[in-house]
Amino acid sequence: MIFSYKRNYIFIFLLLLLSFSSCDNKSSGTTDEIIPGIRDIEGKAEQKNSTDTTNILLDEDSIKITHKVLIQTTMGNILIGLYGEDAPKTVKNFVGLVRRGYYNGILFHRVAKGFLIQAGDRNTHYPKKRDEWGYGGRSFFGEPFEDELNPKTISYRIGYHPGVVAMANRGANTNTSQFFICLEDAKDLVKRWTIFGRVLEGMDVVRKINSVEIVPGPFEPNDGMPVKPVKIIRMRLRK
Repeated sequence: MIFSYKRNYIFIFLLLLLSFSSCDNKSSGTTDEIIPGIRDIEGKAEQKNSTDTTNILLDEDSIKITHKVLIQTTMGNILIGLYGEDAPKTVKNFVGLVRRGYYNGILFHRVAKGFLIQAGDRNTHYPKKRDEWGYGGRSFFGEPFEDELNPKTISYRIGYHPGVVAMANRGANTNTSQFFICLEDAKDLVKRWTIFGRVLEGMDVVRKINSVEIVPGPFEPNDGMPVKPVKIIRMRLRK
């Protein structure tokens, strides 16, 4: 779960192999709520896509926002706009889960300083399942669904700039309910995670969550779980 693209890539690659091996072992006997490996956003250790030569300024306001969702947290509110034309299935999944109340009461289980905040695992409802936090998830469709990575869309070309909302998963085409919100250090990520929205209001809250004290994970001291839980009280659709 904790990888730095600024570190030795060969060493990190070996750690990734070990991580995937342990995730496979953990998957045996699990339920649909415990999807192994989703804790990691694979690729943080990789260099940015060398084929991406898009350095022009792109107007994100030209991306059509089809839905708005208010995320009420214990540290303040975040309003996000969703790209229902750029990522229709991903947005349908997210909106469907919001309407079901799926995200209500869950925690932000991952804070990577300057990089992202991550949530979407209902295992975080249960303190006794702390070792499984970050491994759970369920899609609106009942099973993992495919990525929506279209190089022709403006959202894809802009990439993971601060405020972008994207899906977290355990590999290609394994999306369920986990998502992350980007901060500055995410801009160099290779484009492997579906971008489906952006923060419209409340980026100060995102930064506040990103600044909380954490329990470091096994690979990097600046990436781990918040010491004091940060909860999503409720998500609701806004017109």
